[in-house]
Amino acid sequence: MTHKMKSTLVIMALLGLTLLAACSSATPTVAPTADLGSVRTEAAATVLARVTQELALTPSETPLPTATAIPQATNTPEPSQAPSATISGTATVSGTAAVTETAAAVTDNKAKYVSQSVPDGTIFQPGETFTMTWRIQNVGVTTWKPTYMLRFYSGNNFGAPNEIPIDKEVPPGQTLDITLDMKAPTTPGEYRSDWVMSTDARGNFKEPVYLMITVPAPATATPTSPPATVTPTPTTAPTATPSS
Repeated sequence: MTHKMKSTLVIMALLGLTLLAACSSATPTVAPTADLGSVRTEAAATVLARVTQELALTPSETPLPTATAIPQATNTPEPSQAPSATISGTATVSGTAAVTETAAAVTDNKAKYVSQSVPDGTIFQPGETFTMTWRIQNVGVTTWKPTYMLRFYSGNNFGAPNEIPIDKEVPPGQTLDITLDMKAPTTPGEYRSDWVMSTDARGNFKEPVYLMITVPAPATATPTSPPATVTPTPTTAPTATPSS
């Protein structure tokens, strides 16, 4: 088939189609073709607006704080009981340790000072001897046994023994006189002697008794002035007068 014949057939086919279309009683309405480009643009704008709104409503990410190591609490052991009252110290006699025991106060044994025979502040000459008596009352709930004692505690014992047994029972409420022979130091100064009641196991009571004395310095003799020397006044010998 030649090129000319092909062209003729094409033209005839087109004419036939045109006639058929003209003869058709109902011409169908062709729906307009949607503009895909505008649809994509509108959809993209909608999505972008929504994303922008969601980003504005979404809080910004806050960095979590760095974990800080918390030191573990140290378990401190609690004392099993409250410490009892104690009388502590080292008694000395002329610089030598005499009593070094520190004993807890015995709560059932209590002593109360009543009086003393030598007032505090009494003046004794160096080396002077004297007798000291303390009157003490049992104000506890335990009867003091004969083996209970008055013990030297601190200061200067003034030459007395460091432990003096009471040698008798003292029921609660009763008083006891304890007498000691003492001697004043030879060095001038002010001195104090502390004593405390104690059980036979040497458990000190809480209430001590004491004595304070003064040893004066020796008096110094004041030299007297020598008697004044009287210088004799020279006298003129009388002149002899010749007789006529």
